[in-house]
Amino acid sequence: MKDYLICNINSIDDNYLYVEYQNKGEYFLYLTKDNYDNEQDIKLYIVDHNTEFESTEIAFKSKDERNLFKELVKIKTVGLKTTFYLLNNFSFDEFILMVEQYDVDKLAKLKGVGVYTAKLIIEELQKHFFKNKITQKKEKIITSLVKLGFSYKTIMRNIVKVDNSLSVDEITKIVMEQIGNE
Repeated sequence: MKDYLICNINSIDDNYLYVEYQNKGEYFLYLTKDNYDNEQDIKLYIVDHNTEFESTEIAFKSKDERNLFKELVKIKTVGLKTTFYLLNNFSFDEFILMVEQYDVDKLAKLKGVGVYTAKLIIEELQKHFFKNKITQKKEKIITSLVKLGFSYKTIMRNIVKVDNSLSVDEITKIVMEQIGNE
């Protein structure tokens, strides 16, 4: 398994980046938002993506984007095409900010990404990048507060900070106070 390559880019088409590495030709899928020329001695971060149907190697200009890709494709309902679509529409920093702020609306605005998938992506990436896990207790509170008309984004931004060991009533009280102070 390769972490990265330092190689020369020979050519590019709509799907693949063709490179020369150690006197051999290789090709990789790549993010189309990344502008490549026939660059020499470029560092590309590589990931092997294997499913039961296909095996492919993908090149990224940044290690952060490569690692984000690896986390996104682990999420149920998010495949290779959706992950490429997401990463071609947002920079790494924009994506992480969206996750940090629970901005489901911004993510769900993309064609083909519904609210369910957007919530799933954000909640899974919250666990990975920010170590925030929503317990069943907190999930019940979130559902109740959304039904009362509070914004999911506002609730999420406040509930993740609250100690999981508190009772439902205590968590609800703290979240409501924090929302009231915003």
